[in-house]
Amino acid sequence: MKAIFRTKYFYVSIVIVLVVVGFAFNHYDRAEKKETMTDAEFYSALGAGKVTSLKLEPKKSVYEISGRLKGQGEDQSFSVTVPNSEFALNTINRAAEEHNIKQIVVIPSDTEVSEWVTVLTTTLPFILLLIMAFVIFLMALVIKRWNRPRY
Repeated sequence: MKAIFRTKYFYVSIVIVLVVVGFAFNHYDRAEKKETMTDAEFYSALGAGKVTSLKLEPKKSVYEISGRLKGQGEDQSFSVTVPNSEFALNTINRAAEEHNIKQIVVIPSDTEVSEWVTVLTTTLPFILLLIMAFVIFLMALVIKRWNRPRY
């Protein structure tokens, strides 16, 4: 049993498992399923007054828009990607005024964090704690051997 803990494969496999679990928690989709629309379908639904709420998120040269559509029974969720242009903003603003869309959320840009930063900030503290515990364990062994009487 002690031989397992002395191999480097054991520690590499622990690190791999921690990284896989971190990615799984990061990418697990807990939200409801959204209907993906084209920009033409979005503009026609917006013009018809079927959109009840919007959330705009600027990403580089596009807007990622999600929201809710009036449907049979309960509202449907949708998502669409439109180019970052004056036309898109003017169309959304005009439809918001005409159809009285109250819930428009604009998320500021540059809120995206790299996945590597997330992995490092979540797993690095645990790795450092394991290294510190291992060093303390080794130091305890060395001190124990120094204090042992020699014959």
